[in-house]
Amino acid sequence: MEIKICTLGTVINRIAYPADYCHLEGAGRQSQPMPIRWMAWESVLMGKFTSKSDVWSFAVTLWEILTFAREQPFENLSDDKVIENIGHMYQDNKKHILLPIPVGCPREIYDLMCECWQRNETSRPNFREIHLFLQRKNLGYKPNASI
Repeated sequence: MEIKICTLGTVINRIAYPADYCHLEGAGRQSQPMPIRWMAWESVLMGKFTSKSDVWSFAVTLWEILTFAREQPFENLSDDKVIENIGHMYQDNKKHILLPIPVGCPREIYDLMCECWQRNETSRPNFREIHLFLQRKNLGYKPNASI
């Protein structure tokens, strides 16, 4: 019953999971591969990393948990198509796609994920709000001590 999350793009992750990283090219871009499938659009396109971009990444990680890590985010898209999708989000032209609802996922949890993937970071919840929401959803749950 533990989840470990580490910093984006650590050397260990890039070596262990090379298919999860993409080299971004262009002026001012970092030369190291980046996990674009987990990153907010503003992090990919503008190099902007905030607690609200972390909220975006958290929602992708939550999506992975709810799919039992059987799928990679946007696994049906090439890296170029993921970047194109991110461009649609930036342009706000309503052509972008979001990750689908995982099988068996409660609608209100998926709605939370979609809130975390809002184009405008000010529209995304903060971690305190996410924590309170999940805490309310968890009322009365008692994990099995034998696990």
